[in-house]
Amino acid sequence: MFREKISVISRTVSVGVVILVATFLCLPGAAFSSPKKLVDDSEYSDKDFVKGCISDYSDMVKGDDLDWVWISPGTVLANYKVTLGKFENKSDELRNSQVAGVRNIYKEVLEKTRGKDVLTANICVYEFQKFSAGKAWIPFAGGHQMQAGMGIEVILKDRKGKTVAKIRDMARNGAQAEDAADESATNLKKFLNSH
Repeated sequence: MFREKISVISRTVSVGVVILVATFLCLPGAAFSSPKKLVDDSEYSDKDFVKGCISDYSDMVKGDDLDWVWISPGTVLANYKVTLGKFENKSDELRNSQVAGVRNIYKEVLEKTRGKDVLTANICVYEFQKFSAGKAWIPFAGGHQMQAGMGIEVILKDRKGKTVAKIRDMARNGAQAEDAADESATNLKKFLNSH
């Protein structure tokens, strides 16, 4: 009888170990690794890395919808309405005559966010890349790379002026600055509504 109990316990433990090992093998490796940080990425160490209005990139990680993000722990961006605060152009390629139209696109799109409380988005364009038909020859990516590109950095602040999120993203669309800005602003709004 004692041997039978030991045998049952032994089989139960063996089955439990097999299930535990199978569970660990089925989990994706990303679940055990820390997110990729911007400061560890080759983009950041590249000599052509252009800084915008964010002063500290050390806590920014690879985003799921946008390039690089940081959100203050416990902050749910979807709970906020976002208004446009400062808007700066730090790009040499975006002409002053285009800035007002680009700014209005971000303002209009952000006004469509919904929430009980309000965050202010300070945005700067760190890079604008003009449409370039010459990039169409790039294998597999030429159709995308030739489109106008809008690189922005966003600092979201609460009513007290505390930074609750930082975002850095590059979006491409169409041939005009307004096309790229519309794509960028729409991606930003989607991110804010889903995080």
